Amino acid sequence: MKALKYWMIPIVIVVTLGISFAISQTKQLAKVDDFVITDGYFKQRLSVMSNFSRKQVLKDREKFLDGLIKEELLIREAKKMNLQESEDYKFKMEIFSRELLTEMYLDKYLKEKNTEEAQRKYYENNKEKYSRPEMVRISVIRTKTEEQAKEVLEKAKTGEDFGKLAEKHSLGPAATKGGDLGFRDRKTLRKEHGDLAFSMKKDEIQGPIKLEDGYHIVKLTERRDAGTVPFEDAKKRIVNEYALKLTEEKIADLKKAAKISIDSAELKNLTID
Repeated sequence: MKALKYWMIPIVIVVTLGISFAISQTKQLAKVDDFVITDGYFKQRLSVMSNFSRKQVLKDREKFLDGLIKEELLIREAKKMNLQESEDYKFKMEIFSRELLTEMYLDKYLKEKNTEEAQRKYYENNKEKYSRPEMVRISVIRTKTEEQAKEVLEKAKTGEDFGKLAEKHSLGPAATKGGDLGFRDRKTLRKEHGDLAFSMKKDEIQGPIKLEDGYHIVKLTERRDAGTVPFEDAKKRIVNEYALKLTEEKIADLKKAAKISIDSAELKNLTID
């Protein structure tokens, strides 16, 4: 059933709102008796899908077209049974309609309000939320024995590529990435790694240090001072946070303007199967 929903949901949305698209008849892609699937109809069905789903369709257009054909055949069978007149159908269509109208309103509202200018103002007024601690980027090689660690350390200090040594000798999962652990603050590093790394200079290599899982060699590859994350780096987060703020404020205003009553006792006693 899930496989069917992949190509059935868009038509449900269209029917729910009673939208009538001007379907191009320029190129016929397929025909089921008198039902024609044109290039315009194909594109319109794509237009109501998520970007991810749209990309998947474009990888296999034949599969999506076959789905449209199957959909038409099944709709005909449903209509023979007059399912579109059933109370269950009407109820579900009403639910789809309410959910879609809510989504469409918020999309329109946020497009108008969640502008880059507004986002920058929000960022300036909330800069403390985008502060970051001092961070280091380290690479680690972990060996089973101290002897192995000392041999690897000697090779690293005499100029051999640390990343390649990690790929060859390290036991940790980061070995495939040359031992790179990415940027970390002190709280997200193992205490022993943090104590060592935050006292090191860039490109310095230290170790081995003995831990419960082996002997570790640490290289400091980059250091990032504490400060504020630039707007461009935090933009994705800002867009989402500001959208949530706008939505919550709008709903709060709507609640104030409406007369809302809630029977908490009845809600608590509500029986749900």
